Amino acid sequence: MNILLIYYTGTYNTAYVTSLLKDRLLLSNNKVDSIEIDIDTKPIDLSRYDIIGFGYPIYAFNSPILFNKYLKKLKILKDKKYFVYKNSGETEELNNASSRVIKNLLKRKHAYLISEYHIVMPYNIHFRFDDAFVKEILLYLDKEIEIITNDLMHGKGVVIKSNRRNNMISKFYTIQRIGGFVNSFFYKIDYSKCVHCDLCLKNCPVHNIGIKNNKYTFGHHCQMCMRCSFFCPKDAIKIGIYDGWRVNGRYDFIKIKNNKNLKLPYINESSSGFYHCFIKTFKEIDERYNEINKQK
Repeated sequence: MNILLIYYTGTYNTAYVTSLLKDRLLLSNNKVDSIEIDIDTKPIDLSRYDIIGFGYPIYAFNSPILFNKYLKKLKILKDKKYFVYKNSGETEELNNASSRVIKNLLKRKHAYLISEYHIVMPYNIHFRFDDAFVKEILLYLDKEIEIITNDLMHGKGVVIKSNRRNNMISKFYTIQRIGGFVNSFFYKIDYSKCVHCDLCLKNCPVHNIGIKNNKYTFGHHCQMCMRCSFFCPKDAIKIGIYDGWRVNGRYDFIKIKNNKNLKLPYINESSSGFYHCFIKTFKEIDERYNEINKQK
């Protein structure tokens, strides 16, 4: 089959998931293309693809506005199959409603959403995940990639159900989208740390960062993806009113995954508070993964 993966990524979690999924689908003798969305991406012709996947990070229980705008530019064809793979740092029920804009778009075009998957990936804001937790997440991601590939190859549909309450709350949280505009007035650079590497300037997906008189400037169409502050090599970018939640420095997935000194499982039956939601999530992944392997 010809498969297209269209994705938006902030700090490259969705890009990482997409690369794994693409490699696995290629192993199953498919032809696979992928396209990363930024403000300059032109609409792509969907006509030559059998299956189209939409990948995105969940922002405040919603799909990113830049991603939504791009999908609305596409000529959605009803004779194609579509699926969603989204990721976030937690699996609370409110996240179930995050694809409502995409689902409504497909419904208006009489297109068929065959399945949807919610994938756990490490936070890039709020707080930094412990390496042991990240390793467990990556091991479960490998299982999820197998599950998604198996479902697509066998035409199995997986539906993430939402409800009116969650949809209403998700819609209410779209008010946070003005946060990028408001917060951008308070971005600052600590020039005692800054080495003028220009990574923030080059990597912003909406060209919101400029430079004038050797000083960085911030526009007012920030998507709050956190890419600039997260990857700043000197932790020199202050993200305004959200600075207390700032996480700096990439997760070295390969190094973490290969670290045999990290003790697992990180999540167990006694995990509580923030971590409680992962008990059910990981159990469901194990059940699906074991079911697939029994059939081989």
